[in-house]
Amino acid sequence: MRLLILIFVTLIGTTAKSEGMFSWLFGSGKEIIAEVNLVNKCQLDSKYFIVRDLETGKSAMFINGIAKLPTKTKSSIQLQLSPSVKHVTFSGNAAAAKKKMKLVADCSNRNLGDISKN
Repeated sequence: MRLLILIFVTLIGTTAKSEGMFSWLFGSGKEIIAEVNLVNKCQLDSKYFIVRDLETGKSAMFINGIAKLPTKTKSSIQLQLSPSVKHVTFSGNAAAAKKKMKLVADCSNRNLGDISKN
């Protein structure tokens, strides 16, 4: 019983309220235009980031910090670097697509494991 209450409280605290609880829980697969707001905490200009639908491979560029990506609700989308950027890697976490969402580019954590081996 405690687990059920915890799940219910967690769901109420999410964006489920704005779209309706049942549509949020069971509405995967509906075609949408995801409007993605980029929060850029990197020293790299926002124009070098894209958002990609991992299922279809479609991507959208950010213009003034916003990208509009045709996708489906709950599809996995990911913040990535544009293919034009060479010799730099960035791995964003995948997130479930929604009509309005934010993705954060945070370059403060660097993996220096390969450098320390030299």
